[in-house]
Amino acid sequence: MQWLEVKVVTGRESTEAVSEKLMSLGAGGVSVYDEMDWVTAKQAGLGEIFPALPAADSGLVTIRGYFPLSFLAEGKEEELKSFLLALPSFGLAPAVLSTKQHSDPDWEQAWKQYWEPTPAGNKLMILPAWLDALPWPGRLVLRLDPGAAFGTGTHESTQLCLELLETEIAGEETVCDLGCGSGILALAAKLLGAGKVSGVDIDEAAIRAACENAELNGMQLPFIRADLFSEEAWRLLKQADLITANLTADALLTVSSRLRHVLFPGGRLIISGIVRHRLGEILAAYLQEGYLLKEKRSAGEWVALLLELK
Repeated sequence: MQWLEVKVVTGRESTEAVSEKLMSLGAGGVSVYDEMDWVTAKQAGLGEIFPALPAADSGLVTIRGYFPLSFLAEGKEEELKSFLLALPSFGLAPAVLSTKQHSDPDWEQAWKQYWEPTPAGNKLMILPAWLDALPWPGRLVLRLDPGAAFGTGTHESTQLCLELLETEIAGEETVCDLGCGSGILALAAKLLGAGKVSGVDIDEAAIRAACENAELNGMQLPFIRADLFSEEAWRLLKQADLITANLTADALLTVSSRLRHVLFPGGRLIISGIVRHRLGEILAAYLQEGYLLKEKRSAGEWVALLLELK
């Protein structure tokens, strides 16, 4: 079968936007290669397991999406080109696009060859579901297959959430992940010792992937399909000790006034998906809603915040 590999080389701050765009155009899978993943692995003491580190960090990432050849005939290539050209106007990095045709009966699975085990924080190892389970001394292994959902654990905004999450789980907390994608944050919370854990996403493919990943890890967690921009969605949510929301800056602003109603007093909130130049307005909005800033973490162009409800 003929299929198309669409490759985009861009700066780290554009990774999430480009990945989500490829998925929205119908990619059978998306892979992200970032040199800093290997640096992270070395710092975590896993250098013997991973390939040799690059000589220098270029600050670039390579994002690959996999499509049927009809991608070229349906006007999607031009739509993607226009999207990439507009990235700098949103304060994101410019991008270079290239395509390559392949003949492979397993084109929908080809992206998997680029995703390696990924350490997260000091406690977790995100292991692609199709790789053999190996012993990872001192780490909790979370097996994951994102399917058609966003969230493999390699993106900096996800990594920051996982780092903060492991500091906030003492045991038996109620946790809700908003915009759960593949379910990675909800599953990580449960693996770290949380009690009742749930996830919400508007995308049916994300809910399906999250449920499959829960089963893959021997868990039974409720994942709810709902639109966080609708009033009905918030009536479905129960109060939690901790909420995670790895969204976009605009989405975080939209839901800022609603989140306090599903957090217990003194509850904590981890928000990410914030590009550095949007940090000021995001933080101001949440402080105005009655939160205290407990911690701020950053990686590349991305920032995550740990907030506490007064």
